[in-house]
Amino acid sequence: MSTTTNILAEVEPPVHRGPGRWRQLGRMAKQRPLGALGAIIIFVLLVAAIFGQDISIGGETIVPGFAPYAAQETNVVNKLAGPSWSHIAGTDSLGRDIFTRIIYGARTAMIIGLAATGLGIAIGTLIGTVSAYVGGVWDLGVQRLSDAMQALPPLVLMMVLVTMMSPGIGTVVFVIVIFLVPGTQRVIRGTVLSLKEFTYIEAARTIGASSPRIVIRHIMPNIVAPIMVLATVTIGGTILAEAALSFLALGANSAENPTWGFILFEATQRGQLTRWPWLALTPGIAITLIVLAFNLFGDANRDILDPRLRGTGAGA
Repeated sequence: MSTTTNILAEVEPPVHRGPGRWRQLGRMAKQRPLGALGAIIIFVLLVAAIFGQDISIGGETIVPGFAPYAAQETNVVNKLAGPSWSHIAGTDSLGRDIFTRIIYGARTAMIIGLAATGLGIAIGTLIGTVSAYVGGVWDLGVQRLSDAMQALPPLVLMMVLVTMMSPGIGTVVFVIVIFLVPGTQRVIRGTVLSLKEFTYIEAARTIGASSPRIVIRHIMPNIVAPIMVLATVTIGGTILAEAALSFLALGANSAENPTWGFILFEATQRGQLTRWPWLALTPGIAITLIVLAFNLFGDANRDILDPRLRGTGAGA
C-alpha cells in the first residue's frame, strides 16, 4: 500500500498555485499607479464617512467618531481663524472647525453618491437590457424618450424638481436618479445589442430557451464588467451634482450633517472668499479630490475588466 502511494505521489504533477491576492493587488497597483492612488483616496473617504462622526443606534452612541469637534460647535471668539494645529483648515464666520465639517460632509456625499448611482445603474440596466432584447416599437419609444431627457439641461431641471419637493437626502437621490437612467440605459443597450448577435445566444434560442432565461443566464453575466466600470465613473459625477445643488442651497444640508457644496456656498458670502481663502479651498479640494479619485479608479477598472485592454499599459 505504501509503495502504491509513493508511486502515485511521484506520478502526480506538482500543483502550482498562483500569486496571492495581495501580490496581485500590488502588481496591479504598479501597472496602474493612478488607479491605485484613486483607490487610496476613496478608501480614506470611506473611513471618514463611516468613522468620522459618531455611529449611533436608537440615540445611543455605539462607536465614537474621530472628528475633533462637532459640526455645529461654534466659538465666536475664534471665528475666521487661519489654519493652525488646533484647527487644521481654519474656522468659519461662526468659529466652526472647517476640517470637522468636511469630515461630517463625507458621510452625506457617500450616501448620496452610492445610493443614487446604485439605483440609477440598476434601473438603467433593466430598461436598457429589455429595450435592446425586445426591440421594435418598445426600443424606439424608450430611445426617443431618453433623447428628449438628455436634451434638457439637467442642473436647471434638478433645481426645479428639488424646489417643488422638500429638500433632503431622499429628494436629492430621487432627482439625480432621474437623470442617470437615460445615459445608463443607452450604454447597456449598446452592449446587449452586440451580445445578441453572438453564436451562443442563437444556440440558446435554437434549443428552446425562454427569453428570461437567455437574459438572466447568458446576457446579464456578460454585462457585469461594463456595469462596474460605469458605476465607478458615475459616482464621482453624482457627488459633483449633489455639491452643485448644495452650493445653490438646494441640497441635503443640515446643521448636524453639512454638505461640501453648502460649506463652499457659505465661503462665498459677504466677500469672505477674497479675505479668508481657506474657507473655500478646503471644500473645493475635497470635492476635486474625490471626483478625480473615482474617475482614475474607474479608468483603471475599465482597463482591467476590458479584455481588449488587458495586458496593455493603458491607464498606467
